[in-house]
Amino acid sequence: MTPLVSIIIPVYNGSDYLRTCIDSALAQTHPAIEVIVVNDGSTDEGKTAAIATSYGNQIRYVEKENGGVSSALNRGIEEMSGDYFSWLSHDDVYAPTKIERQLDVMREQHLPMNQTIVVTGTAFIDEKGEAIRRVQRKVSGFYSSQDMFRHLLLSSTLNGCALLIPRQAFEHRRFSLEDRFIQDWICWVELALDGFDFYVMREPLVYSRIHGEQQTKKIAHRATMESNRYLKRLLQDVEVRDNGEELTAIILKHTFKENAADVREQYLTTHDVNRYFGPMEYRWLRWNGILFSNLLSLYRGMTNLIYR
Repeated sequence: MTPLVSIIIPVYNGSDYLRTCIDSALAQTHPAIEVIVVNDGSTDEGKTAAIATSYGNQIRYVEKENGGVSSALNRGIEEMSGDYFSWLSHDDVYAPTKIERQLDVMREQHLPMNQTIVVTGTAFIDEKGEAIRRVQRKVSGFYSSQDMFRHLLLSSTLNGCALLIPRQAFEHRRFSLEDRFIQDWICWVELALDGFDFYVMREPLVYSRIHGEQQTKKIAHRATMESNRYLKRLLQDVEVRDNGEELTAIILKHTFKENAADVREQYLTTHDVNRYFGPMEYRWLRWNGILFSNLLSLYRGMTNLIYR
């Protein structure tokens, strides 16, 4: 039986790129897809709505009050009929074989279809669709749920539009409405904690558009506040797990990477630091964390300057 894949497109005032986005979803070579466009209360005099409704029965179109990307994605999850969820931002583009290749890899690697999330590579484009060269970590292969937890905390995040997620993953989970900048990262961390394994492909089958009107740039100031709030909650949540001490050490190492000293120091006022680090390791992490966070801030600042 051919699995049905639901491509969810959340959009807010997205008339500039929405048509190209929808066309790429409808051009998928996998024969069983449904495209659901969720208009998150656009205020552009009906321009976004006009583009979406022009597709008629080729897509499903949903309008809702503005609530942010998470609320639009959650509404799409509630509306979907598919066996798999695939997020496509309104300004991004899928390669025609994106869905087909992900399902092929799942079969070729003999991966449990209800317990594995398949991730493609990502390429970058500008406002005109021209390629942008950007340094990326080259990762690929199978990641157990705990391996991916470690990767997300200590290495890099995943592009949400590159994931193919089994419907089962959302039986008891949704994107956080409280967070608007790191809600996707939080969801991937939680899915790893839920026991879902990941398979990462190098093949770039998603084209992520970099442009000045990206919503994430406009709310980047929320990143530290949201991250610190989530890390405090995460430290409490993992304590009760059988491998809680190992997970806690990973989270604490992440606080050095993100320069979240307040979260770390508050936690360690009631917990013995020697349970998680050796004396030399702790000193090295503090020094390295300061260096890394400063370099990361410089890189992000230069990137935003170039592509603002």
